[in-house]
Amino acid sequence: MAISTSIHDVILTVVSTMQGAVTYEVFDGPPTKLPGRKETKFLVIGAESPLTDDEAPVYDAATMAQEWKGLGQKRREEEIRINCVAVGKSTTVAIARGLAVGILDDIATNLPVHPGSDNTYNALISEVNSTRVRNVPGGAVVQIQFTISAHANLF
Repeated sequence: MAISTSIHDVILTVVSTMQGAVTYEVFDGPPTKLPGRKETKFLVIGAESPLTDDEAPVYDAATMAQEWKGLGQKRREEEIRINCVAVGKSTTVAIARGLAVGILDDIATNLPVHPGSDNTYNALISEVNSTRVRNVPGGAVVQIQFTISAHANLF
């Protein structure tokens, strides 16, 4: 019996929706190379951090759980959790944090407008896991790790 899941479709929908809605870079999974110094913010969908110093890092991208529902249990409800990180870079921590929070605002504005399909809905930020701050030469970098949750009906 094959496992049926909409996790791939939901992640692609979230990525394409955000890429079409914003002017900064949106990555599907961790980027192989970080944006240049002049880029003040970017979004990574499907990873809990943009990059590490490890030679071959592995990232937690997403999880899902299913439950049979209905009379005779003919359909399944799927809960999907996508790990993401919003990154802001600027001369001060406050400005960098403001840029990263602006990405969360962009998600809140754009995702509900494009639910993906008739069977996928409510792809929204459900949790902010952490806010990391790092001082760098000439400023600061803020990474907000968060989760986008979605619900899908599978028949």
